Amino acid sequence: MLLRELLESLSVTVNRELNPRLWREGELDPEVKAKLLKIAQHFEQFVGIDLPVKDITVTGSNANYTWTQHSDLDLHLIVPGTPTDEDRELYSAKKSLWSEQHDIRIRGHEVECYVQGEDEPHHSTGVYSLSNDAWVIEPEKVEPTIDDNAVDAKYQDMTRLIQLALTNSELAQLERVKNRVTKMRKAGLERAGEWSTENLVFKELRRHGLIDQLADRIRELEDQELSLENRK
Repeated sequence: MLLRELLESLSVTVNRELNPRLWREGELDPEVKAKLLKIAQHFEQFVGIDLPVKDITVTGSNANYTWTQHSDLDLHLIVPGTPTDEDRELYSAKKSLWSEQHDIRIRGHEVECYVQGEDEPHHSTGVYSLSNDAWVIEPEKVEPTIDDNAVDAKYQDMTRLIQLALTNSELAQLERVKNRVTKMRKAGLERAGEWSTENLVFKELRRHGLIDQLADRIRELEDQELSLENRK
């Protein structure tokens, strides 16, 4: 991938206002809010267990001044405490299945649903509560600082690592690479938030389909490992 293409994809525009398709004078458009609450209700039912939802929030670029026409609308169901590993596995699986089965958009923006523990670290600079019609974290018009060279170098390294893993038939090796990518993003978010080098690299890997290719290859090998061919 050319450096120029990568840097163009990472260019951040700080808009003068929140997305006018969604917001009215700092508050969500009432029609948008009503539809998001309905989506949240359906997603909660889809998860299939009794969720003690404390709040429903909108976060990400569409709760910030860095939105674009391609930005997702991140809808989070907030539950008490920190989910157990078993709960987090369930929530992640349900999120993925929901995304595969639904293509829900609000005024052109794809809606992503997620269950978030109240005490889990969250690294967005804009969070709006639908339950209270108020900002939990009010965004600011601040231009993020991005180390372009560091992002490009890390992206190239991780791309080579994933592409090499995709040629491998060893499930354990692929899972190690997947875990490395996950830990890379987590470390970046904890260190410097959503504009960290590591998180931007993850976004680019995902945008170019490498994350999905890695997950698909792991599932393919898992299926092969669990299958038994007919005797000849």
